[in-house]
Amino acid sequence: MIVRLVDADTIRPSTYNPRTADPERLDLVALSLRKLGWLLPIYADASGEILSGHQRHYVATELLGMTKLPVVHTKPFDLETRKAINIVFNRGTNDMATEVTSTTLAEAIKESGVNKMAAELPDATDLFPLLRVADEPIEPLLKANRGDWNRHAKVMSRMLSRRGIEMPVIVDEHDRVVNGIGRLEFYATRKRESVPVLRLSGRTAEVARVMLNLLTMDFDIHNRYRNELRYNSFRRTAHVRKTLGLGFTFAVIGSKPAESLRLDNPTHVSAWRKVHGDTVIDFGAGHLTETNLLRSVGIDVTPFEPFRCDPNNTDTVMREESTALARELLRQAGQGKQWTSVFISSVLNSVPFLEDRRHIVTLLAALTGSGRCYAVAKSVAHGSWKTLTGGSVINSRNASYGGFAIGYEDGTVLTDVSDQPKAQKYHTVDEMRALFKERFAHVHAAHAQANVQIIASNPLPIDPEALGAACDFEFDLMYPDGKRMGLADYAREQFGRRHGIDLSR
Repeated sequence: MIVRLVDADTIRPSTYNPRTADPERLDLVALSLRKLGWLLPIYADASGEILSGHQRHYVATELLGMTKLPVVHTKPFDLETRKAINIVFNRGTNDMATEVTSTTLAEAIKESGVNKMAAELPDATDLFPLLRVADEPIEPLLKANRGDWNRHAKVMSRMLSRRGIEMPVIVDEHDRVVNGIGRLEFYATRKRESVPVLRLSGRTAEVARVMLNLLTMDFDIHNRYRNELRYNSFRRTAHVRKTLGLGFTFAVIGSKPAESLRLDNPTHVSAWRKVHGDTVIDFGAGHLTETNLLRSVGIDVTPFEPFRCDPNNTDTVMREESTALARELLRQAGQGKQWTSVFISSVLNSVPFLEDRRHIVTLLAALTGSGRCYAVAKSVAHGSWKTLTGGSVINSRNASYGGFAIGYEDGTVLTDVSDQPKAQKYHTVDEMRALFKERFAHVHAAHAQANVQIIASNPLPIDPEALGAACDFEFDLMYPDGKRMGLADYAREQFGRRHGIDLSR
């Protein structure tokens, strides 16, 4: 880690930093710099774009008039990577647990009495104590802090290390970590014999512990990264099931495992047809697993997947194929095709915003007709939600994704933060029931296998304004390359034809 004092005008804030600053906490940043000096540097990429330290940069230059700033420069990164690193820094600088949000930290720092604590300190005579960072043996630090480990913080350190970024461990005179417990644990897993350390003592260490771990700004990722969260959330893993998912089986076999319904068993297929019929929609079809399985036993399936990923490269969205699937669904809808069942399985976990979920349910109702709509989504009883919100012990699989509670809506978490940040929403039965009741007269909601299960029928009369807005949303989604689906007008035309109404603008 090489820290350089550079001219303040050689670095600049990013345009996408997902934090919002408020005067009260900016005053605390100023207080921290006056009383403690710089304990951590600003991190900027090779071009000078800030990746971590936006508020310190603002306070130092605009409020304190500083012209020299301590900076660690990283290697160049593409925009998507810089955005992801920005999020990791915002979690990795503080020793946060998975369930901690900026809101809970804001409450904690108000209760900490840090203003009174800092008032007892003289202003710092050394504004850059971080320049004293030096390598020290790791063993005494591990011994003094044994039992204080924070797996989430360790994962954040690992994610930064993957990008060649290192941060110091700040300790007091007793070798107790003030800030950076996750970094220390990560360094230990790498068999490091020595680690970069900054030592503080006495009241300075106490104030630093509060400032470095509790002082953070509100996450605004749901606004700043809005389109990214939409298309990243639909990315699929390389794993492809060989059996139907729960959303396609629960109405037939109840709470039995989905794989117990076998399509190579004629009796099972007959039971499935009796419930679901022969003409269905797979809304949010992913890799088309269920589509192809059902087609193999003679079911007429219309798939829809707006973010169809390349099976050989799940980071690549095939925009042209996705658009073709959408166009075919719309063509059939415009021709008045009637489907016996409309399935939407797990999709509503991957739709990060309530307004978007409302658009989707509006479209489902407009497609269901005299059939039924079957929906399944993971609930707040699911192990992943409990793990990421402190309700159960975090396991290595969940930890590897670096997920954490995001807080802009109840039940939301952010995962895959080091690559393509992915928002997930875990539902309650009441939330799902209320969502579908907006567009269906009959809604049966149940809970089983840590999932909310919905059977909805008898769509309410069409609301032209709402249906038009749903078409504009779902059929003009943005893709990772910045282009859009571009089918909103066609969708309005076809849904208008289906329901005999004018949906033109």
